[in-house]
Amino acid sequence: MKITKKEVTRLAANLLKEDKAYKDITSNYFIDNKQQAKATIFSNESIIVAGIDFVIELFKRNCKNIKILSKLKDGSKIKKKENILIIQGNGRKILSAERAALNLLQHLSGISTLTGKLCEKIKKKKLTILDTRKTTPGLRKFEKYAVSIGGAKNHRLDLSESYMLKDNHLILNNKIYEKIAKMNNKQKKRLILECDNLIQVKKAIDLNVKYILLDNMNIKNIKKAKKIIGKKAKIEVSGGINLKNITKISSVDIDFISIGAITHSAPAANISLDIQKI
Repeated sequence: MKITKKEVTRLAANLLKEDKAYKDITSNYFIDNKQQAKATIFSNESIIVAGIDFVIELFKRNCKNIKILSKLKDGSKIKKKENILIIQGNGRKILSAERAALNLLQHLSGISTLTGKLCEKIKKKKLTILDTRKTTPGLRKFEKYAVSIGGAKNHRLDLSESYMLKDNHLILNNKIYEKIAKMNNKQKKRLILECDNLIQVKKAIDLNVKYILLDNMNIKNIKKAKKIIGKKAKIEVSGGINLKNITKISSVDIDFISIGAITHSAPAANISLDIQKI
């Protein structure tokens, strides 16, 4: 997932505006506006770091003369008490941007860390972990970026990237299968058909669908679906997959596992900032 400079700048501005960093009445009243400081951001647990350059942009936007003394790269696997970023600049400005910076770094590093743990579980398998569109409003590209840093791949970014038929589409149109049959080869290559049961799986194969998503199926039905599909279509499995059951699910010969939890439920990484007076 590529993030443009413009997108990073806009995010930094929005986060600072949300916290009203420019109106930090505490720092503005109690801290001298010429006081210089050194701030060290470090982890309190083992994590995969994601979002460092975004955080630097945030500090730079709030403190124009900020100096970067040291930094890690995104994707760095670090242990407890290891430093992530050390900066130097106006103490008042660093403090006013602290919370916004830590919130972002903790959130994205939490996503990359959980993703990394899931990928480790299936590293010997020839399948790919995917994220979903179950993301925080306004942060989708950044969360998907963190997923890629953790070692997984990105599913479709938005509704324009591919056709994806789900149960609610079937409820609203009882002629969905007829419409699939009328799709040309180019359209079918962009079609993902969600199947909740084996009857739907058989219908998908009859319609020559090349990408089938098995949604919320138990392991028994996933195995049955695999027998029906064989090598006729790519298979994605989704629904309730986590660190406890991913190994079992991956024992079936499938192509993809999609997990909404890596973006919507990843615990924030435990990251802190220490500051020193200069």
